[in-house]
Order: sequence, then structure tokens, then C-alpha cells
Amino acid sequence: MAPNAEVVPKERSLSTQLADRGITNPQWHTLSKSLYPGARPENVLMVIDYCTARGLDPLKKPCHIVPMEVKVGNTYEWRDVVMPGIYELRTTAMRTGLYLGHSKPEYGPVVDYHGVMAPEWCEITIYRWNKEAQCKTEFPVRVQFREVVGTKRGGEVNARWSKAPVQMMTKCTEGAGLREAFPDELGGQMSAEEMEGQRQMIDVTPPKTQTSLAEITREPGSDDAPTDPAFVEGYDSAQATAP
Repeated sequence: MAPNAEVVPKERSLSTQLADRGITNPQWHTLSKSLYPGARPENVLMVIDYCTARGLDPLKKPCHIVPMEVKVGNTYEWRDVVMPGIYELRTTAMRTGLYLGHSKPEYGPVVDYHGVMAPEWCEITIYRWNKEAQCKTEFPVRVQFREVVGTKRGGEVNARWSKAPVQMMTKCTEGAGLREAFPDELGGQMSAEEMEGQRQMIDVTPPKTQTSLAEITREPGSDDAPTDPAFVEGYDSAQATAP
């Protein structure tokens, strides 16, 4: 091998990766053929890793593989990402031992939204036990149909929302309520049901490199560094003068 030649690590076989994760052949067959049919092996492995990190059973399908449009510089590409399902939100809330369930969903008047008849809004109250106050705490939420409905590029309601608008809106309302009642446990990640048909784009364009204060204050004559901080992109004068 030539000196200084770059060593490219050999990609491990699928069987090796499954063995490292403790996944048996029957489990892999169920995951790849039944729960996530048509998904690329690397994406199913991503699901397994996600569930391991979250302490979930991948065979119960707590999460989904969702295509996202990613912006890199001036180009766009589609990538598959793992997103939690409403099942995971319920499971995580129940594991706290503080989740006391939710109220019966309430619905607004039926309206016509682009040819789909659905309730204008849905309300649910999530109940959580407050250990410090020793009382039940209520977290009421209301979700508007027009704000969460999944649509196609032309603006019309997509197939899933057209078929089951009440079911989908109820799941979105429940998800919003669970995140409000359990912010630390669930974070701000929306469920796959809430993102059904929502056009989502992730921008992973690397940020511009900012010049550090040390570089700005180099001795005069060193290289061709600017001597006036005002000409340095990303320079924060307030930071430079802060005590």
C-alpha cells in the first residue's frame, strides 16, 4: 500500500450488524418483511438503534420510517428518518407512573375543508399527577383541523386524511397534549401521525465558518488578517466588549 494512502473501512455484512445488535433471524424477518416492508436494510437497522436508545421494543412498531426533504447547500434530496408514533408517546407517558389518562375527545362543528367533511377542531385534556403539589394537573389542548390536516402539493387533502379525518385529528390532538404534559420525557418531536402529509424540510447546510476573536486580534503584519473587526464576518462586537 502506498504511503499516506487513505484506508477505507470495510463495510460490515448485514449478518454481522444484526449479531452486534442481538437481532435473531426471525426478528429480522418480521421487521423487514412485515413491520417495515420495502424499507432498505440500513433504515430498519436505524429503527432498531432508535428503539435501543429509547428502551423500546422494535417488534411493537413504536416508530415509523418517514421520508424527509433535506436541503444541503443549494440542492435538495430525500432521506428517510425515524419518527415516533403515537404509541411511543403513550408508552413513554405511561412509564413515568404519573400519567392519569385523558378526557373524552370533544369536537367542533363539521365543516367542509377542500371537499372533506370534518370537525373544525378537537379538544382533549391530558391528566398528570403532580408529585410536588400532590394533586392531579390538567393540560387542555385544542387543535384546529385546517392547521394539522395532511395535504398534497396542490393543497388538496391527502388520502389518509380523506379516509379518516376524525381519527387522524384525534391522534394529533392527543400527541399535542402528551407533549405539553410530559415535555421533559417527550421533548418537541412530533409524531409520525402528526406529520402525515405535512411537507417537512430539514436544512443541514454547514454554517459559514466564523472568525474567532483570537484571529481578529492577531499582531499587525501577521499574514494578511484584517485589523478592523467590522470587516470580519460573524464578529460580535457586544461579545468582545462583554466583561
